[in-house]
Order: sequence, then C-alpha cells, then structure tokens
Amino acid sequence: MKGKRLLTLGMAVFVITTVVTVRGMEKGNDRDFQLTEADVGKMCLSGALMVGSRGTERQQTPDGEQEESEAENIPGQETGAADDAAAQEVPATETPAVVDTQDPANPSPQTINIDNSKPVVIIYHTHATESYQPASDGNFHVLQEEGTVREVGNVLTAELQKQGIQVVHDKTIHDNPSYNQSYSRSLETIKNLLGKYQNVAVVIDLHRDAAGYSGGAGKTAIVNGETVAKYNLVVGNGNPNADKLKIFANTVNKKAEEMYPGYGGRIIEKAYKFNQYVSDYDLLLEIGNNENNIRESKASAKCFADVLAAVIKDHSN
Repeated sequence: MKGKRLLTLGMAVFVITTVVTVRGMEKGNDRDFQLTEADVGKMCLSGALMVGSRGTERQQTPDGEQEESEAENIPGQETGAADDAAAQEVPATETPAVVDTQDPANPSPQTINIDNSKPVVIIYHTHATESYQPASDGNFHVLQEEGTVREVGNVLTAELQKQGIQVVHDKTIHDNPSYNQSYSRSLETIKNLLGKYQNVAVVIDLHRDAAGYSGGAGKTAIVNGETVAKYNLVVGNGNPNADKLKIFANTVNKKAEEMYPGYGGRIIEKAYKFNQYVSDYDLLLEIGNNENNIRESKASAKCFADVLAAVIKDHSN
C-alpha cells in the first residue's frame, strides 16, 4: 500500500514537472541548451519511477545492505533471471513416497555411502547472524551466538550425534561486516570443509526465513504436544544437479510428515544456485522466521534431527 501511494505521488510529480518545464522552455531564450518535450518527459518519468520504487525495498540489514530471503532473488548468483512468480511451493502431502530407486515414476535418493566413524553431515551458515525472538537487535541480525541460527545449529548437531551421526558444525560468519556476497564467502568455506572431510554425505546451509516473506507471522506446528517452528527447504533450480536436490528434499519432507504429521514444511524452488551444486544431498534449510522465538526454533531442530537421521539410515549402505 505504501509503495502504491509513493508511485502515485511520483506520477503526479512527473505531470506537474513536465508542464512547468515545457512552459519554461517556451519562454526561454537560451539557444545553447535545447530540450524537446519528449526529452523532458523521459527525465520526469524516470524520477517518478525512482520515487515510486522506494516503498518496495526489502528488509535492511544493520549495515544498510538488503536482506535476502532465500525465496527471493539473490544478487551475485550465476543463475539467470527470475522473480517471485517463479517460486513453486510443494506441500508435504504432494511429495513422492520413498520407494525403490529403480522406479522412475517415484525416485528416491541413491544409496548414501557413509562411515559412521567419520563426519557424515556438515552444517554451516551463509547468514550466520540471523536471529529469532527475542534477539531482535540489528533488525534480527546479531553477532553473538545466543538467539541465532548458530544456536539452532548447535541443537541440530547435538541431536544428530546422539543418534550416532557425526557432524561438523561450522559457525563462520559470512554476512558481517558486509551482507553482500555472503554466498561467495560461504562457498569458499563449504568447499574447504568438503576437501577436509571427504566422507561427508549431507550438507546443510542453515538459515531462518524473514517473516515479511511468509505472511508476517511465525509459523508453527504441534509435535508431541510441543509448539515447534515450521521449516522450509529451498531448492536452487539453477544447479546442474537440481533434479537430485529435489529428490532429496522431497524424501526428507515426506519422512518429516510421516514421523510428525503436520510438521512437513514447504519446498520452494527458485532459479538460483545457493551453492547447492557442491553435493547431491545439499539442503538449504530455513528453520522458522524472525517472528518465531528461539525456543520454538530449537525444538524444531530436535525434530528435524530425528527426520534426517531416519533418512540417512534408510538410504545408507
């Protein structure tokens, strides 16, 4: 609504400025600076559009750069053009069942080769400063670990390890002091980690969503009588392994709904990469949003650990 009012104001400025400027030109005698009415119209229209666009800016981070929801456009990704209409949300009830890998109509991940004596999962954070309620300082971006996706990652790590799955949790901050090019910096981190831990099968880039892009409220489910934050899985269709990424995301989501009815989240497909080409078992996982509190988000991490452990055990040799 605010953007529409600004656009209307901008167009009014365009009309008034055009009339005043053209009349002034008709009365002027400066022969060294001549503009046509068409030239003036273009200049004023450009100004009007600039005014109107100010109401459509995204959420701002502490250093003034634009926050990127993973369901939105991500600058700097070699992915081609896309907009919000390109997102496809796949409800958990519509995901394919986990069946034999030889059935082309209902694919499931190929067998995951794991060695439980070594790390099997890497968790890292492209946007490590993303925070939850009540840690709302800095527009929900804080440097301390408490109340952020890093704390949620700690829970996810601990719960997976309880089930015998070794995890590497990297807490490198890629989005501060500059938010721009966060994905470029996190790509270096994940490549280095995969080079060091070559047994790793599953890669998780753990985020939280922005409430402005998910209805303006925290999303929750009830699991075993407890309120937990909902999750999203974002799939970058710009990756050469996009089909395998979708199969794995669908499998995880199906298992979540089987284990905890109502907990299965959204799968959001976008025409970007998000560095997911580094593994066929890469999950861009958003647990909750900035309107969810940290307790709900940590509780969700416990549930998701159960789901992921089950998927790994189902598909490991």
